[in-house]
Amino acid sequence: MLAAGVLFVAGEARAAGPARPRFEPTDLELEKPGTTELDMQFGALWGDGPGGLRLTFMDFELDLGLLPNVELDVDGAFSVNNAETATPQVFGESLWTSVKLGFLDRRNAAGSSAVSFGAQLGPRIATVGAYGSGYEGIALLGLYEDRVHVVLNGGAIFDAGPSRGSTRPFSVVGGVDLDLDLDATNRWSLLGELALGYFPVVYPNEVTMTAGFAFAPSKHLTLSLIVLGGFVPGADRVGLLFGVAPKTSLW
Repeated sequence: MLAAGVLFVAGEARAAGPARPRFEPTDLELEKPGTTELDMQFGALWGDGPGGLRLTFMDFELDLGLLPNVELDVDGAFSVNNAETATPQVFGESLWTSVKLGFLDRRNAAGSSAVSFGAQLGPRIATVGAYGSGYEGIALLGLYEDRVHVVLNGGAIFDAGPSRGSTRPFSVVGGVDLDLDLDATNRWSLLGELALGYFPVVYPNEVTMTAGFAFAPSKHLTLSLIVLGGFVPGADRVGLLFGVAPKTSLW
């Protein structure tokens, strides 16, 4: 299942792009060993900060199952900022190379409800328009009841800076990932996310929501359409995103 509609929330733009990390609540789905999924998002976002109109031409998450409770993830995003001006700029968010770990999964006898606990953590490496490296760690608590899947996220991000010697973004983050299956075969789903970020210094805080739906025409492909709303100045305020997530078995 697609990871609950990727949340596109960029911070205050400086020079080539956002100067703070964005937080995307995630789920506790772990791919089976040897199975890989490439979750790609494309779309347009408009903000009232210096970034203006942003065209996201590649926001991706590559997942590879290694063990039943261990998954390797690589997350990255690239966009064209100031797209409505004569001087558009390409910006790349930090590449997050992480492992997602499942520590606990307790289900009832019928398998209709469950409680799970896990974490996702790893380094963040600067790409285009940023400098240095950082780290991100998120704890995950999953609550499942029939077709309702809720995952609570909480953790912190220490990111690469916009330039050498600049103040490095640090944030305490939290959020909720919601996935509501609309049919017994999980072909149609409603998606929703809430993301919160507190930056102690320099950077504006983050409050954003997304809502949309996913459609899985086969077990090897999921499509999604997501609408975003932002509630703080200096960040993305509205957006429309289309997602494609093919899945395949490598071994």
